[in-house]
Amino acid sequence: MHGECGESFGLRRLQRSFLSALHPIMANSPIHDAVMPPSLCLADNSPESRSSEDMGLSSPASCLSNYFIGSPRGFTSPLRSRREAFLLINYLQDLSPRIDICDPSKRFGREVPKRARQLPLLAYSILAFSSRHLAMITGIDDESSEEYHSYALRILIPILDDPMSSLDENLLAAAVLLRLYEEMCDVDTGTHLVGCARLWNNIPDFIAQGGLSEAASWIMLRQNLHISLIKGEPMQVDLNKYRRSRSFVDTTDEDFANRIILLCCQVLATCFSPGAQPDYETWAHLGKEVASWHDSIPAHYSPYHHSDVKSTSTGVKSAFPIVWMMNPAQVMGYQHYCLARILLHISEPRLWVSSLRTIEHRVAADKAAMKDLHIAIGLGIHNPSVVGAGFTVHHLLFTCGCLLTNPVEQQEVLRFIDSFGRNIGWPVHRLKDRLNTIWN
Repeated sequence: MHGECGESFGLRRLQRSFLSALHPIMANSPIHDAVMPPSLCLADNSPESRSSEDMGLSSPASCLSNYFIGSPRGFTSPLRSRREAFLLINYLQDLSPRIDICDPSKRFGREVPKRARQLPLLAYSILAFSSRHLAMITGIDDESSEEYHSYALRILIPILDDPMSSLDENLLAAAVLLRLYEEMCDVDTGTHLVGCARLWNNIPDFIAQGGLSEAASWIMLRQNLHISLIKGEPMQVDLNKYRRSRSFVDTTDEDFANRIILLCCQVLATCFSPGAQPDYETWAHLGKEVASWHDSIPAHYSPYHHSDVKSTSTGVKSAFPIVWMMNPAQVMGYQHYCLARILLHISEPRLWVSSLRTIEHRVAADKAAMKDLHIAIGLGIHNPSVVGAGFTVHHLLFTCGCLLTNPVEQQEVLRFIDSFGRNIGWPVHRLKDRLNTIWN
């Protein structure tokens, strides 16, 4: 009995910490007053209930008791609204391939939509993300994305507030989708990222469970890496748990990509956390691990074309190397290999030593970092179908854009950023403002 009480108390504390992360966005929600009470019992004739029925979904209140028993209260078949059907198709065809870029089983494109037929939380999370994406693409304001987001929160918060509920992989997947929605908002508070990390850190076997749990865990890791690069904040997840993943056993291209992404995060956490100043042995060990990853990749993982900026054989004029690879996972893997090397170059312990040789070491480190930066940017520019590579360039430029001093390179980067933001509906104005400030 005592053990059960302790476990219940620990679960309750975890749920409260997740809720504390969600409260800032709920305070600005149009349905704030309806969400905050511990139980939701909307009348059948309420506007919220009617609007959710119109889109082929049951109301959030009616779904709470059915979340875990799989009652068919998610997407109806067929969807009653053509608009919601189009949003689902947009998610399946355009958005899920980006999310699943490092998952050989493509679970967010195949498994999550299946579960969304029975789980309203996943259904609303998909619709919120997809409608926000279309609004960014078209430039047309669409309040429905905020409404879907609010519906998702109305289901999520009572579940987290219930000490008897089970925190499972469906909640983690929904949190990942809501974080993707949050990334596309004009003001990125990072609220869902914080809540997602707290949930994941306190469930010891998410990564080892495999399946959707593992897929969501790797996506969440990339989300943490991206926000750390942009805001200079420390990693919020326990990186050691990822060593239990099947990606360190299996040998698909996606698994190799996941391994180097984790190494990137380890370099970032070790060398750039507040007050961090790694000793030479730690730094050198990380460098050897990064080099070992490159040595371990199969032959087909190497670029099938790599030309420098002076080459004209491809007919492509660019200030950045042209690097083409076999598939998106390889592009992501090779790009994060370059990113890990950049982070190692600029964190070399000799650069912190007060010595006349430090200037010489700094010049050499900047030159080496610049070479890898050029390749990483080139991978994003010259593989436009790999949206994830464009995201990496976007996030990397927040940290390393200051290294680009050549006006020709700067202009090409700005053109790429404009095109990238326009084509995929990603807010790029903050990066452009930052680069223009640095370069001018």
